[in-house]
Amino acid sequence: MFKTSLCALAVVAASSSFAHDLMVLPSKSILSAVPANVAVDVTATHGVYRFDKAVSPDNVTVYGPDGKRIRDLGTMVKGATRTSFDLNVTEEGTYKITYGSSMAGYMTTYEVGERNTRKRLRGNQQEMADQIPADAKNIETTKMGRTGVTYITSKAPTDTVLKPSNQGFEMVPVTHPADYINGEEIEIKALMDGKPLAGAKVVVKAESAIYGIAEEPVEVSTDKSGVASFTLDNAGRYNAAVSYSGPSSDPLADKEAYTVFYTFEVVYE
Repeated sequence: MFKTSLCALAVVAASSSFAHDLMVLPSKSILSAVPANVAVDVTATHGVYRFDKAVSPDNVTVYGPDGKRIRDLGTMVKGATRTSFDLNVTEEGTYKITYGSSMAGYMTTYEVGERNTRKRLRGNQQEMADQIPADAKNIETTKMGRTGVTYITSKAPTDTVLKPSNQGFEMVPVTHPADYINGEEIEIKALMDGKPLAGAKVVVKAESAIYGIAEEPVEVSTDKSGVASFTLDNAGRYNAAVSYSGPSSDPLADKEAYTVFYTFEVVYE
């Protein structure tokens, strides 16, 4: 979910997340008993299931099966390549873990000089007016946001945390995350302010690809109902990057660009 706020600029600058993919990686996605502890790593990365850059613990959020935010996540450790914590799972049902701000940020680009050197500023044209040269050309502002999300289910699946907020760009599982089985169809849905979003791009990559296993990414787009479906032949861990870009209705932006990085597991039937 992404909402717009001018104070998002500080969040964007602090996280440096726009240069990387975001991945929320639990050690387990399905638990057979409670209570249990699940190790969770969050990283900004250039590769699927690889650790490259730690993120701010302040932007990690966990929702319990009742849909309420869990305030006390215990000790978080921010290392060089990842931010880690142990999630204490005390209730049956489905948990949601996200990384990222609910507020969209702005990026303004322009060209300057005889060589049309491209420059960029983290803010909109109104905020950056005193920093954009008078002779700047092709000035353009993009409202953008990225977030990482995953789900953990303990015993019986529940769907409270799957419900959309109906604010901003969202990825919503249609097939429950605890029910992903190799060879069976998986459906996810893209929404913009609660309305189905057609034409959102979905790229699914397997963890196994980093080991040289020939498994090409799956690329699909959402239909007029906002739904994208795909089938994965092999069990394992995957990441689906769900993205949208297009013109903006925001008077402070020319374009919009959003991505949700969704990590999940597929099990053998």
